[in-house]
Amino acid sequence: MKRVALFLVLGLAVLLACNPRGGGNNAEKDSAVATLRLVSTPFFYTQLKGNLDNHPITMQLLKTTPGMYRGYYSFDSSGQPITIWGNGDSGLVKIYEESIDPENERFFSGSLDDAGNFKGVWHGNGTSQHFSLETAMKDAIPFAVLFATDSAALLPGNPRSPIGMASNSILWPQPVVTKEIADFIEGQITASPLRDPQQFLKRSIDSFLLGYRTSANIADISELTDASLSATWNWTSENDMKVIYNKWPLLVIEKYGYAYTGGAHGNWGSTFVTMDLSKKQVLKPADVFKPGYKEAFSPLLEKAFRAKYKIGNDESIREALLTPSILPNDNFVLTDKGVVFVYVPYEIGPYALGQVMLYIPRSEIKDWYIQQ
Repeated sequence: MKRVALFLVLGLAVLLACNPRGGGNNAEKDSAVATLRLVSTPFFYTQLKGNLDNHPITMQLLKTTPGMYRGYYSFDSSGQPITIWGNGDSGLVKIYEESIDPENERFFSGSLDDAGNFKGVWHGNGTSQHFSLETAMKDAIPFAVLFATDSAALLPGNPRSPIGMASNSILWPQPVVTKEIADFIEGQITASPLRDPQQFLKRSIDSFLLGYRTSANIADISELTDASLSATWNWTSENDMKVIYNKWPLLVIEKYGYAYTGGAHGNWGSTFVTMDLSKKQVLKPADVFKPGYKEAFSPLLEKAFRAKYKIGNDESIREALLTPSILPNDNFVLTDKGVVFVYVPYEIGPYALGQVMLYIPRSEIKDWYIQQ
């Protein structure tokens, strides 16, 4: 429990370090992160802008757990979000980007500093290019990142007991965000009336470990103390939140969850929440696109799937899928350049395919927007 208490104190300190919450338009409230220290701050969220070679890019970068960085970036010209993750120490970081080609590893290698900058060299596609990014929170909502972790022995006092481990990382609006907007965002983060970030942070951890301890009542004790059999009782729960798009009035956050509770593998997936902050509304595709969009977007999603997984037009995609076609769902990301539909493992494809994110540029669906 000491780890939980320590991380809660660190997260609370970050929140209290900001100015009190006040009125005004959130689009101009970037003072909370203007001096965000990307090396000294234990956990953080920042939006970075700059150039990769001569191409403008925007990066949503979070430090969600000790030594671990996650987020997204996109080229400003296309707006297609690219998943990133990596690790580092003392400001020296290596941030990988999503790739289905194991022969073409792509990553940012560079240094963060306490002035809010990220500079270095990007490697990929058989080449390397310099990049230089700086904190740019204009028209964006600033967030604090809070993290906690805890563990429990299934058989307390038994040195051979399996262990259950749970961690949680959450976003929370900084105090400079106006109360009305902050209350709306907090409601989408917690999906409940709860507005205490520390209580919410601990809730999923405590719930998971309580269920883990309770499971000991149905377990075979001989199995739990046999090293060759007890591994499936080392349960794990990992939850975190990320920002994928943040430009007033649109804000999109990701709620990621992974759980291993025995068996061959864990289950995981992400839920994306797209918000129109000016209307304090959670958007669904039907709020954005005209009737008939599902049938119209299906061939575009197949086109995106083929491009992402390098399947030729003369090849069938049916062998890669569990469904006869790809239709839009409600798990979507809306940006000013297009839309992403996200499918968790088993939703359209086998577990090995992982989570599938398919992007359709706005230029291909411009006539389908309700409001242009």
